[in-house]
Amino acid sequence: MANEFKKNHAQVCEAWRLLGAVQRATYLEAAVPKLALFTGDANKARRLFNHLLSSAPSLDEVHRMTGATGESNDLYVTARGKTMVVGGESAKTMAVLGQLIAALLTGNEVILHCPSQEEMCVEAAKVLYDTGISDDVLSVANDSQTITLLHIDRLAQVAVAGSAAEVQEVSQTLADTDGILTQVIAVTDMEGLSDMLTPDYLHRFVTERVITINTTAIGGNASLLELGT
Repeated sequence: MANEFKKNHAQVCEAWRLLGAVQRATYLEAAVPKLALFTGDANKARRLFNHLLSSAPSLDEVHRMTGATGESNDLYVTARGKTMVVGGESAKTMAVLGQLIAALLTGNEVILHCPSQEEMCVEAAKVLYDTGISDDVLSVANDSQTITLLHIDRLAQVAVAGSAAEVQEVSQTLADTDGILTQVIAVTDMEGLSDMLTPDYLHRFVTERVITINTTAIGGNASLLELGT
């Protein structure tokens, strides 16, 4: 049964990744009004969350790259993988939820952990589950120690909201772990949330991939055929 659970878990997370940012945004848009109420400034929160979701179409863009004759090369972005969203003691709810929305919008599997706001985490997850997001894609880890969670196998990135010192502590812990290199995405501006307004913010949650197709091997390239006539 354990193996079957892991198999289904991976399939659900992969389906979320393949859904596309525009479709994922529809789930998150439905949750924005209720999530915003947790922050203490619903109007500001809605503006921030909707700003992030407005970038969904650009995340789905595929760019044709110049390559060798007889092949096509398409560049696109996709989720990095297992992502932990961590709220430090000094983290504001809006910053934590902004990081959560960004991680989900970009197609990642997310573990939410904010020890100082445990009830908020549970309630926020319930709101997202009600929109149709699976608990395989989003889980809440309130009962575990942060340092223990940072040693999770194949953790691709950690989105930290908190003070510079709290971000540094998480970064140092990750540097001491074995396995793959884990990226840290920091939000330290709890008032202006300027970290989340930069043009490259959402792209920190994704990785680039290229699909290369040998067009001559699958039926020929029209331009090549013209050279022989």
